Amino acid sequence: MTLSKQAMSAIRFGYGIRPGEPVPDGADALLAQIAEGQKETLRFPEEGIEGRWETISRYHDQMAEMPRAKEARRLAVRPLRRQLFHLCGRDQHARVAQSVFSPNGFYERLAAFWFDHFSVSVRKRRPMYLYTSLYEAEAIRPHLAGTFTDLLRHTITHPAMLTYLDQVKSVGPNSRRGQNSERGLNENLGRELLELHTLGAGSGYTQADVRATALVLTGLTIDRDNGRTEFRKNLAEPGPIEVKVLGKSYGRGKRSIEDAHAMLADLAAAPQTAPHICRKLAIHFIADTPPEPLVNAMIDAWTKSGGNLTAVYSAMLHHPAAWENPGEKARQPYDYIVTGLRAAGLAESAFAQPVRPDAENNDDDDAMMAITPEMAERRKKRAEKRMDREDMAENRQERRERKKIRPLANPLTVGAVKKLGQPVWEPPSPEGIEEDFDAWISTSQLTGRIAWAQNVATKVGSRSEPLVLARTVLLDAARDDTLKVVAQAPSRQAGLSLLLASPEFNRR
Repeated sequence: MTLSKQAMSAIRFGYGIRPGEPVPDGADALLAQIAEGQKETLRFPEEGIEGRWETISRYHDQMAEMPRAKEARRLAVRPLRRQLFHLCGRDQHARVAQSVFSPNGFYERLAAFWFDHFSVSVRKRRPMYLYTSLYEAEAIRPHLAGTFTDLLRHTITHPAMLTYLDQVKSVGPNSRRGQNSERGLNENLGRELLELHTLGAGSGYTQADVRATALVLTGLTIDRDNGRTEFRKNLAEPGPIEVKVLGKSYGRGKRSIEDAHAMLADLAAAPQTAPHICRKLAIHFIADTPPEPLVNAMIDAWTKSGGNLTAVYSAMLHHPAAWENPGEKARQPYDYIVTGLRAAGLAESAFAQPVRPDAENNDDDDAMMAITPEMAERRKKRAEKRMDREDMAENRQERRERKKIRPLANPLTVGAVKKLGQPVWEPPSPEGIEEDFDAWISTSQLTGRIAWAQNVATKVGSRSEPLVLARTVLLDAARDDTLKVVAQAPSRQAGLSLLLASPEFNRR
């Protein structure tokens, strides 16, 4: 089956078609979206990039003033934790809205791909609720069109990555701090840098390379006053570092952050890196088993351009194989939800984060728990019974409190992607989200997607004629049997739900 360039541009390389929005037509139109996307005003972080850094600085000030006594500290931290949860929740809802309403779908897809490649999660530690949206906004999006070296440096040295992969806990064994404390070398960032971010698993590096990489990274940490990345010599393994990374030694002079930058540049230029990254890009956009000529063309573009990512994207998009065999990929939940929301044409007001009843009284625990007054009362009684148990573990109490103060999630957006297995900014591991077709096309997954489609159709009601909408948002990708089923639906609402649950919306 052959589809038009417009249909393939929107479906395979973007987030589908939104009625009334121009549809890209081919490689050059998609590449133009990168520059346009970088000009857009980003909807997250809520306060903007500089505003979020001010929030982070205030957070560190507040944490420094917390009482030291354990119980007093726990009580004092609770309202601050609530603020972090709700700020992060608003950012998560804004991220979905960004993907839905941006006319630059290819750029949005690239941002999602690179966030998944350089995965971090809001769930790691409390500061991650502030760092994660900032990480995507300042470390990934502005640098995804430049060189891989530049993107690698900004992601690996960002406070979000240093926190997520425990670099903040790593100390050079022979550093001043290492000799005077029980803290030691943490290899998490060094290992994932080689295995996931650059060379790839099975590329020939050894455990000695992992250890050497971790040693070069020592000294990278976070300033306790403002939350920004800093290099502290008292944490850094003194140079020259005897163990070599892929045969090369670093830190011959006085140790500095430039040692890490030099190593990152060398890893970006390593011969194993281009095939690993190019294949991963092709798997994400084209097929679980991408055509070798296409991957080779991307690698060649990487080599000739010195790792310029726009050149790599161009090589992918201009290769004939990129436009063949539609429907090879299963849409991941986030992709599916965003594509469906764009097609349905919901107003932006439908994307708002729900507010708990009586949310203005943030100190009222019943209000923070409540969905209905009756539910609030039942939960309160259950909580009181649990609180009366003298043997209740403190970590269980902490988990209950955390649950009570988490914000609600919109069931059409943030709640939906979480329910389907891909919560916003919460990858299951540093490896990111599954790409394989079988991971996302299953009975349970399709059942959840059908339920979501029915929910959306209920919200939209009878505003659109489903058959007209199908031809608008699918163009020539619409199969005859899908059009027939939609046309024969007993109501517009049923027709829309059938359209959103169709194979065309589950594949790209």
